[in-house]
Amino acid sequence: MIEVVIIGQNEYASMEKMLASLSPYGFKRIWVLDRCTDESESFLMEHNEFYVKTPADLVGRQTSYSRNLGLSFTGKDSDVLFLDGDRYITKGNLFHLDEEKTDISLLMLERDNRENIKDYSECYGQWINFFFSNGILIRRSAINTILENNNNELFSLDKQNSLGIEDTCLGDLCYHLGLTCDIYRGCRQSGGFTNNEIDRESMKKRILYKIDELKSI
Repeated sequence: MIEVVIIGQNEYASMEKMLASLSPYGFKRIWVLDRCTDESESFLMEHNEFYVKTPADLVGRQTSYSRNLGLSFTGKDSDVLFLDGDRYITKGNLFHLDEEKTDISLLMLERDNRENIKDYSECYGQWINFFFSNGILIRRSAINTILENNNNELFSLDKQNSLGIEDTCLGDLCYHLGLTCDIYRGCRQSGGFTNNEIDRESMKKRILYKIDELKSI
């Protein structure tokens, strides 16, 4: 069974489209409102949607915290699909997502520099690993393996703020834990990124992080 964790900070403008794009599947939905000051909470209350809120005193980027908080409200046997709040499904569907054989499935955006990747295994474990969290399904067995090997954190809190590389670093960890991963090509999410500068910047930050990590040993 798949449950969905949707994180967002002031993503009210996308909520109606997100809800409509997920309604056909019957997935349990957990919305995480990260210090929202817009109409997000009112919308969810009006539509009887389940949501949780991050503490108001948090500072900075809290994407790892938000995803991990949402995870804590999922069933212990459920696989979890994590979505960014402004990345609703625009093309294709999720009907075949549960049929994927890998531990992890990455969703693509409408404009996505991964669309020309024929075999994701050629990228997985590389410095440019294209492991992005705009939409990512993680099987429960993989979640448990990651938690056991990552200080009981699915997404690392120490990589979310100024670095903002919690997703690509999670990809590094998953590769070294022997978890399988592929791109799900059955749908597209709103928005996009096509500039390889994004990937090079992520790679540079991860290199610097690993250098600092080694210095601390």
